[in-house]
Amino acid sequence: MPTPPSPSQPLTGKLWRVLILLGLSIFISYIDRSNLSIAAPLIKDELHLSGSQLGLLLSSFFWTYAFLQLISGWLVDRLNVNWVFAGGFFLWSIATIVTGIVHGFFLLLVLRLLLGVGESVAYPSYSKIIALHYREEHRGIANSIISAGLALGPGFGLLAGGLLIARFGWRTFFVFLGLVSLCWLIPWLTWMPAAKSA
Repeated sequence: MPTPPSPSQPLTGKLWRVLILLGLSIFISYIDRSNLSIAAPLIKDELHLSGSQLGLLLSSFFWTYAFLQLISGWLVDRLNVNWVFAGGFFLWSIATIVTGIVHGFFLLLVLRLLLGVGESVAYPSYSKIIALHYREEHRGIANSIISAGLALGPGFGLLAGGLLIARFGWRTFFVFLGLVSLCWLIPWLTWMPAAKSA
């Protein structure tokens, strides 16, 4: 006789908290990656950048972000994904903060490349965490929360970022955003799911 399907089980409170943190992390990620485009006219004028230099800055994030997807996927398959994700999140938050402090094209370029390195761990980590900790019947909602954060991040970032930059300046915006991002690590380190193998 065929085995009857196991009964549906609701998500626990802890798994809901993890999902909310994952959705918030991609929300933050998409603000961090798009913030330079909001501030680009001011940065170009202040630092006397050429159009080609600005183009390099705006595209450089994707060089490391795309290339390192393979390495990040390899890492989350072999190390504790919770800590790989936390390390990447820390790196991209620090890169955001320091962007608001430095002067000069070269340092900005290095920081955008580091931002791409840090954020490259995000999607491999989401996939691994969902596969390890969420039953098949809950993966639809889990992925939809990630997708919602992905869409809300740039929408909110472009609106609020423009208003904040106009009021406080682009440097203050970057430092503030990076510091707020670092605060995400506190609940993550408290509530991240227990390590287990696939």
